[in-house]
Amino acid sequence: MQASERSAMIHILDTVKPDVSIEVGTFMAGSLRPIAAASREVHTFDIDRRIYDGLPNVTFHTGDSSETLPPVIREINESNRELDFVLIDGDHSELGVRKDIISVLQYRPKTRPTVIVMHDSSNPAVRKGIAEAPWNDCPYVHEVNLDFVPGVLYSREDLKGQIWGGLATAILTPAPREGYVNIQRPFEASLQAMLAESIYN
Repeated sequence: MQASERSAMIHILDTVKPDVSIEVGTFMAGSLRPIAAASREVHTFDIDRRIYDGLPNVTFHTGDSSETLPPVIREINESNRELDFVLIDGDHSELGVRKDIISVLQYRPKTRPTVIVMHDSSNPAVRKGIAEAPWNDCPYVHEVNLDFVPGVLYSREDLKGQIWGGLATAILTPAPREGYVNIQRPFEASLQAMLAESIYN
């Protein structure tokens, strides 16, 4: 994550003070450590466990998150625990992101809001997966912002012309909403300018 994204995530964690958190995509555990520090209980999901160094309040789930995540969501639903924070940063394909969102949207908030954070929301494939997820099918979704933190058009040689980064957010509350979900895109005009200079043009 960029420094701006990490700061935004830590601010959310400090505000929410999660009972239970979920992270999809552990990688080098860079995000897992602050999530674990702020949460009572964490479940992290990745296809590869080799780099995980262990944290006392973290349960690691190895495998495809489309298979490993839904049972955990069901188990939390059936308990008195609150899922307060979710970071989706695993499969960066359009379909993979959408699958992870669909799994998380099976959660039913109990007494507190749930904040879903989705990384790399400025990348075209990831952004499409987020934007076209079935937000309206979940009555507890009240807000989606694709550009809580904007992404970056890279100029360095290994990523030249690629767009990565950005945090999208979604808010679930125990009270069902009325009407449709408004998907906010405050960075859209700037992103279109970035796309014109990118490899995706």
